[in-house]
Amino acid sequence: MRNLLLLLVLLTLAAPAGLHAQSADTFEVASIKALGEANAAALARFGDGCDGGFPRVERNRFTVTTTVYALMTWAYGFNNRGGCSFVSYGNFISGGPTWIRKERFEIQALMPEGSPEYTTGQFLNGDAPKLEIMIRNLLADRFQITIHRETKEGPGYLLIVGKDGPKIRPSTDADIGRGGAVPAAQRGPAPPPPGTQRFVANRMNMTYIALMLGVFTRRPVLDKTGLAGEFTFLLEFSPPDAPVGDSPAPSLFTAIQEQLGLRLESARVPAEVIVIDRAQRPSEN
Repeated sequence: MRNLLLLLVLLTLAAPAGLHAQSADTFEVASIKALGEANAAALARFGDGCDGGFPRVERNRFTVTTTVYALMTWAYGFNNRGGCSFVSYGNFISGGPTWIRKERFEIQALMPEGSPEYTTGQFLNGDAPKLEIMIRNLLADRFQITIHRETKEGPGYLLIVGKDGPKIRPSTDADIGRGGAVPAAQRGPAPPPPGTQRFVANRMNMTYIALMLGVFTRRPVLDKTGLAGEFTFLLEFSPPDAPVGDSPAPSLFTAIQEQLGLRLESARVPAEVIVIDRAQRPSEN
């Protein structure tokens, strides 16, 4: 018995170091299915490459239907810096063939036994580092993605507190979680007045609020308010692409100041840029 135990120990020590890293940092099983063109309206709204596909993380299972571009924004840690729209409008991932932004893939993957158990919320907030590594390895192995990194500055906005202080209220226990129904008292008049766009935030932190404002401004927005916690509010403004004078509502910038007590300030936004050197459509399985 002693000799058998010694042999097992020696075999373990002699195994290539990369073998253990590979088994720990790659999905145990990953299925990829091509689904054709992404929804053009979603790409126009959220940014080129961002189709609005929402991932699900349940224990050791990761599933999503989205573009390779959106998958890359999660894999390379942009969740806690504004997400896919932030990346697209700031052009923080560039290069590569057009299909990575225009075509959707259904991905179902299992993390190996013993991996950390994350929630969808942790993943979307950038708190699932092991899962991000596995997605990067999936992209390299199945899509043949290779990249290099550069540093750049691009036009964007800083979200800051206005001179008279914030007017938004912190969320309470009465508010339903993000993505749930909003109590009638918080919805405002329904439907919104003609020519008015509405943004309802319900239990959102400022990072996520900045992300949504970036969708409207079509430029990256960084949260510099210093406000912690979650907030619930209703914002009404004229659509950014509406002709001047066609909407009774104030502009987005004015509405943010008057209704939220915040301000969007133009700035050069520094960021590390990922440049795609190579990509290849995967074989399905």
